[in-house]
Amino acid sequence: MVAVTVKDMPLHLRPREKALNLGFGALSDSELLALIISSGIPGTNSISLANDILIRTDGLGGLMKMSLQQIMELKGIGLAKASQILASLELIRRLSYVNMINSDVLSDPRMLVTWLQKNYGSRNQEYFVAVFLNSRGQVKGCREIFVGTRERVTIEVRELFNEALRCNASRMIIAHNHPSQITEPSKADINMTLTLHQAGEIMGISLVDHVIVSYDRYYSFRENGRI
Repeated sequence: MVAVTVKDMPLHLRPREKALNLGFGALSDSELLALIISSGIPGTNSISLANDILIRTDGLGGLMKMSLQQIMELKGIGLAKASQILASLELIRRLSYVNMINSDVLSDPRMLVTWLQKNYGSRNQEYFVAVFLNSRGQVKGCREIFVGTRERVTIEVRELFNEALRCNASRMIIAHNHPSQITEPSKADINMTLTLHQAGEIMGISLVDHVIVSYDRYYSFRENGRI
């Protein structure tokens, strides 16, 4: 049986033509990925190959966790296609950062949450991140403070506030990811938040939120009335 190539498909079903007619938002994840990798392999067109990749990686969230070498281990993906995929994912991360630093993260945290999810939500280790703000709530800097294990991250309070002072911050938001993809705070998360909130009052640097993220969910201490 001869495989159907993209060129053999009706125009309205081809990803590029569909995007030009309806907008890129009308494309599925597989169709967008097919445009990025641009070609298939013998017996498999680019759309089928893209769909196979997303099935094997458990969707975009799984793909974002993968290294260059891991992506190249997927059937039909060599260095060129793997590089194209990783470049596209990196652009997503950078765009989310630009949107975040230009937004009012206090009155509308959605851009901050998106940036955290794109950068840390799919990771297999816990990352502790601090976002430092000035008195007007503008982002002055972001720092990865600590990297932990799959289960926990250890915070050095002194190092965190030293970074805040270096950024001349008057407020800060802390965040970390849960590799388990369960965003409900643990007892350790709650105790850490209380400790940092109290330390912030002493240092004159307000802790305004603690955000826990997974790939597609988040928990905000502030939104839940816990700060």
